[in-house]
Amino acid sequence: MISRSIIFSIVSMIFAGPVMAAEQTAKLSVPGMTCASCPFIVEAAIRALDGVSDVKADYASRTAVVIYDDALTSIEAVQQASVNAGYEAIAVYGEP
Repeated sequence: MISRSIIFSIVSMIFAGPVMAAEQTAKLSVPGMTCASCPFIVEAAIRALDGVSDVKADYASRTAVVIYDDALTSIEAVQQASVNAGYEAIAVYGEP
């Protein structure tokens, strides 16, 4: 007979999701933003990714700050979404 603790463990693994998943905040340098409408394009491209909960692009600093769930997407996917929209994006490590 299977013990209750084994059944509980199996059910927990099925419904709990990844243990290491966490909300991440990343800052990107987006040097190609050259006009006031560019941030809207970058934001729309990144926001379309599953797992992105917020993105704010700033024309003056040519940066974007992205909050995402690393169980659903990655910083590489975020960067690629910006590139696909026509804007190179480089992760800035050590800065939120």
